[in-house]
Amino acid sequence: MISNDQSKDLQELVLLSEGKRATAEKQIAGFEAGKAIDGRSDTCWAASPYYKWWKIDLLQTCQINRMTICTSTEIDRYTHYFIEYSQDNLNWQTVAEKMDETVTVSGEEYEVSFKARYIRVTITYCSSGESAQIYDFKVFGQEVDESKFVPSKVSPYKIPATFYDDVRGFSEIEVSDLESGQKDQVLIGGSVDSYIVYRGIDFTKGGVDQLRGHFGFTDSDKSKRITMEVRLDDVHGNKVGEIVLFRQWKAWSILGGQLEHSDSSLLTGVHDVYLIIKESEPSQRLMIHWLAFVRKSALPVAKPRSEAIPAPLDREYKIYFGNLHSHTDFSDGEGVPEHAFDYARYTAGLDFLAITEHSNLYDHYLDWDKSRKWKDIQLMAQKKTEEGAFLALVGAETTWYNQFGHMNTFNLEFFINAYETKYNEISVYYEMIKQYPDSIHQWNHPWSSGNRHLDAFEPYDAEVDEVLHLLEVNPIISKEHGGLYYYVMALDKGWHLSPAGNQDNHHGQWGTANTLRTAVLVDHLTKKDFFDAVRHQRVYFTSALHLKVWFKVNGSIMGSRIKRSETLEFSVKALYGVDTGHRLVKAEIYGEHGRVLHTIHIDSREWEDTFSLPCKERYYFVKIYQDDGEFAVTSPIWIKGE
Repeated sequence: MISNDQSKDLQELVLLSEGKRATAEKQIAGFEAGKAIDGRSDTCWAASPYYKWWKIDLLQTCQINRMTICTSTEIDRYTHYFIEYSQDNLNWQTVAEKMDETVTVSGEEYEVSFKARYIRVTITYCSSGESAQIYDFKVFGQEVDESKFVPSKVSPYKIPATFYDDVRGFSEIEVSDLESGQKDQVLIGGSVDSYIVYRGIDFTKGGVDQLRGHFGFTDSDKSKRITMEVRLDDVHGNKVGEIVLFRQWKAWSILGGQLEHSDSSLLTGVHDVYLIIKESEPSQRLMIHWLAFVRKSALPVAKPRSEAIPAPLDREYKIYFGNLHSHTDFSDGEGVPEHAFDYARYTAGLDFLAITEHSNLYDHYLDWDKSRKWKDIQLMAQKKTEEGAFLALVGAETTWYNQFGHMNTFNLEFFINAYETKYNEISVYYEMIKQYPDSIHQWNHPWSSGNRHLDAFEPYDAEVDEVLHLLEVNPIISKEHGGLYYYVMALDKGWHLSPAGNQDNHHGQWGTANTLRTAVLVDHLTKKDFFDAVRHQRVYFTSALHLKVWFKVNGSIMGSRIKRSETLEFSVKALYGVDTGHRLVKAEIYGEHGRVLHTIHIDSREWEDTFSLPCKERYYFVKIYQDDGEFAVTSPIWIKGE
């Protein structure tokens, strides 16, 4: 509850919400947004899954003194949510939050004191299922006779783009594609040397280092870019930024461009800001909804690389199977993390699942430390992890729309978002991840990375190699060289990588969508052991369910770097963890460039062999087939020295 000394008798307050306009991020047919304010106890707004917002427009500024909300009619159901208010539908402040597990069928009541036109409720969790619901929401207070709302020009407030002081080459238009059922005024333009001026922008004493904006593009071609300069106090004044803008996943995106100058004092205090178009594709036009000048959230201090865990001396490593790439409706998948972890463990029988939402689809995706979704997934993963039985892991998928590709990040406190435009220079991204030696990174689906194909894994960088440990293999989609084309390409260019078998789930079925698995060799199923295995390439791909593989050269397990010797002693063991009805039929030893160096024919459910080969390659790995063509392929063992 939020309490407040009230200056008037609360009994005299007016019900402001009745008959007003309600909208929602999503709604189920028959459970539209307006049913939360229709005064009936048997109707509600509903959306699935939770983490959806509902909003009321009071149509004018009001003094709000009381709010009541009912999210359930069931005595054993509780809901988490937070309530925000706004004057302009751009800048929001949180006024109430419910995060406990109390159940109040009659709802909650909040006595408050603020002025607003808009009030928004975001449902962040429902104990009884995926559906978010509001049965009743009431707002009490008084209408306020105030002049037109004037936006703030103080950092970090969002400024409507149409609140300019001078403009050339841009014009105002009305659009209806920003929010369902809503029309907004935006600027449109983009010809070279056109500009917009905002006078008296207060960067504050703390200063700013990023320009953010809600940008739209009329042409869907992502290669058609617009370059915008940021200058201070004059059209030829100090240049503090150059931002390359292009369409991302959708027509509209919030993008952040870096602001910097050798004289850091320029980015403090009050300035006139000039936004100048310097380069533009003739057919592309830029739309701007709002702008903000901010100091972005600082990244946490890097942790040193964890010390290696010694190998077990008297036994083999154990092998566990899981999926290191999956999504829920917290980005562009289905369902919620809680159910994804449970499905993977209890229905699919996985030992681990990583939820890796697209970083550009989090809330506050330019401020990792403000994202509630990011925090909530981590809390759910902690709740669902039972070390020794199941690991619920969290990563993030950095997603580029400039045809570079996608990468998963693990073991980081934060996520990285390419909507922060400096990261569209891949070298900048790589330089950043080098600073986090304990982090783990995975190249995702190189077969579908657009024209750039992860820049063909070039150039090789030994420092990036220390944190980049995994590359996805998928023979279902990428059939070149039996699914190993990109894996071999990366190995040949010097990268030390493990092949990962993931499902990239966007439609649920976490672990049952297909038979692709990532296998890890660990002594104990703990997060510490798991990440140690990945860092040291004790990982392999398998599409043959439950197939366990131990691969050694000169007594060293897969992922090892061993000294060169004239002859190498190979040891391979393979067996099924459960009886699948399949048999092993062939094993192949691979060297550089995808060459098969040695083939062994098998007809057994369990196989073990040792043999010698001359040492002529920089690396070796093994591929083992079962009778239906599905297979496992291991991490290499690399040979050091000449």
